[in-house]
Amino acid sequence: MPNMTMMTMSFSKGKKSETSIKHNNRSLDPNFDFDKKGHQHIEREYTSLNEVLVHRDIREIYDKEFGQAVKDYNAKQKRKDRKIKDYYSKVKHSKNQRTQVEYIIQVGNKDDFKNDKNRITSSLWQNGKKILENYFDGFQKRNPNLIPYNAVIHMDEQGAPHLHLNVVPVAHLKNVKRGLTVKPSLDKALEEEGYKRDPKDSRSQFKAFQHAEAQALADEALVFGIDRKAGITNKLKDVHQYKQVMRQIDELEVQKQQVDTQLQNKQAQIDNLGQRESEVARREQAVASQEVKNKNLDKEIRRKEFLLNDLDQKEQDRRDNWNKWAHTVNKLTSKADLGNADDYLITNAFGVVDKEMTKRKINGLLDLAEHGKLIKEVEAENRQLRNQGVEQFRQFVHQEKSIGDAQRKKEKEELEKKVQEQAEIIRKQQLENLQLRKFADATVRTIRRIAKVIPEKAREFWQKIGSNLRKVGGEHYYHMQDNEVEEANKGYQAAAQNQRTRYNQIKRYRDLDR
Repeated sequence: MPNMTMMTMSFSKGKKSETSIKHNNRSLDPNFDFDKKGHQHIEREYTSLNEVLVHRDIREIYDKEFGQAVKDYNAKQKRKDRKIKDYYSKVKHSKNQRTQVEYIIQVGNKDDFKNDKNRITSSLWQNGKKILENYFDGFQKRNPNLIPYNAVIHMDEQGAPHLHLNVVPVAHLKNVKRGLTVKPSLDKALEEEGYKRDPKDSRSQFKAFQHAEAQALADEALVFGIDRKAGITNKLKDVHQYKQVMRQIDELEVQKQQVDTQLQNKQAQIDNLGQRESEVARREQAVASQEVKNKNLDKEIRRKEFLLNDLDQKEQDRRDNWNKWAHTVNKLTSKADLGNADDYLITNAFGVVDKEMTKRKINGLLDLAEHGKLIKEVEAENRQLRNQGVEQFRQFVHQEKSIGDAQRKKEKEELEKKVQEQAEIIRKQQLENLQLRKFADATVRTIRRIAKVIPEKAREFWQKIGSNLRKVGGEHYYHMQDNEVEEANKGYQAAAQNQRTRYNQIKRYRDLDR
């Protein structure tokens, strides 16, 4: 059939100790205690949906079914103590007999009805109720030896709709010499209905009856589009075992959910572990890459430091040369060595001394010596720039370990650009420094030569060599020619000879300076 729903069909037998008519017929008792132990699983808001199909006093059944047999038995007894006064009480207190049998019949299970929350409007619940009603009607026809005295359909318990059916088995015995001819024996009642007993299997009779009733229930369910599927209830002895198995199933479901939860947690832990391992691998790779970069940067720092140390050494050499030069300048410019400006007189063509011009010339030479201060300032600035560059470069290396690649690359480019700019400034200043040194060295040589070439008696020729003083710092020093010396020393042969000697000395010094 299309659109068929598959469900189990349950038919199980209860034990004597588990039968409670009060519990089954709670809808008939307004004072029913729902909070009592054993009733707490009831959902009382649905109790009104329960349906009582049969409700009779079991004693009435006993009087009707066994009354005549009891009278016949008592009539045969000669002793009063052997007569039966109350057959129901006699059976109830018997160790080998049961007054009645209870069956629990159910369509489907808890999982089939768990999604239908509203049982009032749920077609599945209502159809289950109708199936049980129809089944009960057929039960009385199929089992004339099982007399129902109480039958209730429960709709207010967890799980699925089910029927509590209480019956009194009635067996008619033949060839009885002693005892009653009609007894409440289930085995003999089923045998009378056609279910044979097997001496080798005491449960085979009930199994056959159970399977037949389960099939009858399945036939009723088929009308409502529900087909039977295999279950476990037909393999159970009674309702007690059925409930025990169902409890075990519930426990297993809980355990399964716990296992599923643990499995999900483990899977999540595995996923997290995999993510952490990937993250750790990524971080290790990043650390390894960073270590390589740090090593390269350390090499670059060492190279920079080497270059800076070399530069510092060269600068130190220049400072040493400067100190020597400054010492020489201070010595040459001191009054004790060179005297005052009046000692370097400039005369005009008439031999008159031009003191103002002489002072300006000499003071200009002295100003040249002051360039040493500028050189020191330039060197100090260069050192400061280099130190700043090294410090910034080291800070950059330290910060590289905590900043991202993009930011590090940007800062590195800015730093390299700044270092290049500072290197360019240093290069230009070093070039100026070298030019100043060269100019200062020329100044020193010029001052030395002035001190050597000016005799006391040749001051009148100072004007001619003044033009040479304006070219200090150049590659050549312009000295007096031989004819000029002879002309200047007419009448002063001794002075001329002295001048020639000094001229030769100048030539030797010049060769040495070169």
